[in-house]
Amino acid sequence: MVSLGSGLLIAVLLAAAPQPAADLELQAKEIESALIAPCCFRQQVSVHSSPAADEVRRDVRARLASGETRAQILDAYVAQYGKRILAEPPAEGFGVALQIAPFLMALAGVLLLVFIVRHLTGHLPVAEPAGGMPLSAEDRDRLDEELRDLD
Repeated sequence: MVSLGSGLLIAVLLAAAPQPAADLELQAKEIESALIAPCCFRQQVSVHSSPAADEVRRDVRARLASGETRAQILDAYVAQYGKRILAEPPAEGFGVALQIAPFLMALAGVLLLVFIVRHLTGHLPVAEPAGGMPLSAEDRDRLDEELRDLD
């Protein structure tokens, strides 16, 4: 039977055990795609080719090998370069408004379209039902004349 103390020791050793190289490489690639190259802030580190991007790639792998987590690495880069280093900035403040704006604009467009259609259809002339008011003799004569002119 394993005692509580030895169980904790095993858990600590397993947590501190180095991760396989393939797992570290996968994590490194994920972090690289979450960071923007600090030389120009235009492309993700994963696709950018510059000395600065190469340095970030090496640094990310070294940090992972030393046991830092993804969150710790990203936090370190945000502390150094600010939030613009992140490929996907956190949804807060003005960023939330930018994410919600397209949906609000689409909703406003649909509501405007509904309003316009309802407004236009409410003012269309209504045809009189068949068998309504009879035509006067004068109107009947005028109608006959116009029909003859069409022939």
